[in-house]
Amino acid sequence: MRPDARRRFSGTGRTIAALATAALLAAACASPGPTASTLPAQTASSPAPPSTVTPAPTQPAPTTVPTPVISAPPFACGEPVGRPGTVPRAQISGLSVVNAAGLGRITFTFRPSGNVAAVPEVEIRPATPPFSKDPSGLPLEVAGTAFVEIVLHGGTALDESYQPTYEGPVDFAPGGGPIVEMKRAGDFEAVSSWVVGLDGPSCVRILPFDGTSRLVIELSTP
Repeated sequence: MRPDARRRFSGTGRTIAALATAALLAAACASPGPTASTLPAQTASSPAPPSTVTPAPTQPAPTTVPTPVISAPPFACGEPVGRPGTVPRAQISGLSVVNAAGLGRITFTFRPSGNVAAVPEVEIRPATPPFSKDPSGLPLEVAGTAFVEIVLHGGTALDESYQPTYEGPVDFAPGGGPIVEMKRAGDFEAVSSWVVGLDGPSCVRILPFDGTSRLVIELSTP
C-alpha cells in the first residue's frame, strides 16, 4: 500500500473511533437515572403514641334509706279514740280476736281498693248496757263487766251489691282476758258496730298503719 493511502485509512479510523466514542457518551447521557418512583420508599417511622386507658367512672355507692320505725301510741283509758280512714268504703274480709300476754287484740282485715290499702274510719268509745242490734233494735247481750263500742264508718261486710264479703264468725269468746266477749251489733248503710265486753275497766289504742288493709286494736286493763 502506498503511504498516502495508509495515511487516509489511519485518519478515517481515528474519525470512526471518535464518532463511536461520542455515540456511547450520548447514549449514556440519554439513559434515565433512577427516579423517585423507582427508588425504594424510605418512610420515616414515627414512634406510636403511648396507649392510654381511660378508667371507667366509679359508680357511687347506693344510699341506704332507713325504714322509719313507727312506735305504737300510748293507751287511752276511759276516753274515746279514733282515726280517719284511707278510703270512704272498706269491705271486711277477715276478723280475729285474741288475748295474749295480758293484751286483747282485735284485727279487722279489708279488701284492698286497687293499689290503695283500704282501712275505714274508726271510732272506739266506752259503752254502757243495755245494747241493741242495728237496725232491728232487738236486745244484744254481751258478757263482761266493762264495755267499749267499735264503730267502723265505711267498714262493712257487704259489697255495693249487698253480697257478703265476710261470712266468718261475728261472736267471739277468746278465753282469758281482758276481752271476755265481742259481738257485732249491726252492719247497716256501710257502717258496722261491735260491742266488746271486758273483764274490767280497760285502756285502748289503735296501732299505726302498716301499709296493709288491716286495722289493729289493742286493749289492756290497768
